[in-house]
Amino acid sequence: MRVLRPFDPWQGELCTCPPKYTLNPYTGCAHRCLYCYISSFIPRAFEVREKSPFLHLLEKDLKEREKTLYLSLANSSDPYPPVEAERELTRAILKLCQREGMPVLILTKSPLVVRDADLLQAMQAAVSITITTLDSQKARLLEPGAPPPKDRVRALQVLAEAGIPTILRLDPIIPGINDAQEEWHTLLSQLAPYIRQVVASTLKLRWDTGERIAISFPEVRRFLPLFSERKGRSLYLERKTRYALLGELREIVHAHNIPFSTCREGFPEFNDLTCDGSALFSR
Repeated sequence: MRVLRPFDPWQGELCTCPPKYTLNPYTGCAHRCLYCYISSFIPRAFEVREKSPFLHLLEKDLKEREKTLYLSLANSSDPYPPVEAERELTRAILKLCQREGMPVLILTKSPLVVRDADLLQAMQAAVSITITTLDSQKARLLEPGAPPPKDRVRALQVLAEAGIPTILRLDPIIPGINDAQEEWHTLLSQLAPYIRQVVASTLKLRWDTGERIAISFPEVRRFLPLFSERKGRSLYLERKTRYALLGELREIVHAHNIPFSTCREGFPEFNDLTCDGSALFSR
């Protein structure tokens, strides 16, 4: 049984990620984000469960892996849920990867990642932290179980000061909630000295997410008809709308002298670096 598996986001035609491995130490996510897609296919999606013991299997997989690939940790459930502070499963994975020379890209909303700065400094690694908005009130509604935005900002600062490559994920961009240019300017003004890339994407609706968001943000209802482009199991904003949104954001990011990329949007011309931040391993 292999636990280190190739990353394949439902064979999405718009995915531009380089070949890589993926691993989720936990099933379910404590952040309970209204926009989260995992609730459409993971039972009890917002209840965190530690996966069955697999470190011995991972150790074997790491020795037999394709040496040109890296590990994305994690893509469905945050690798730093509150229980990680006690269980240290993600830290154990990082120790194995460090020992075996496996580069790791971390995707998280948790400042707990700072705990592992000692390991990340000693290996090829980059950390991507998602901040959808600096507005604490909006964030509490949108991501009720996630750490406050100010804590995530501080985590990016601490990691950058430790010499660890950092990426801001501005994701997802939701019309009527976090698409104001002045808010993007404010966020980037704070973070520009501490991040080496911005990766952004627009909201992709699953069958349950639109109504869930609209209950807390009724103003979103007027934008729902714009989600008219079906890609796989998701509804995308119509192409011209998301092209305009991402183009505006790209200009602002460039004004702060930061490379910009998009995730699963179909606009490769917008990508200054690899879309997931892995180009920073060698920088």
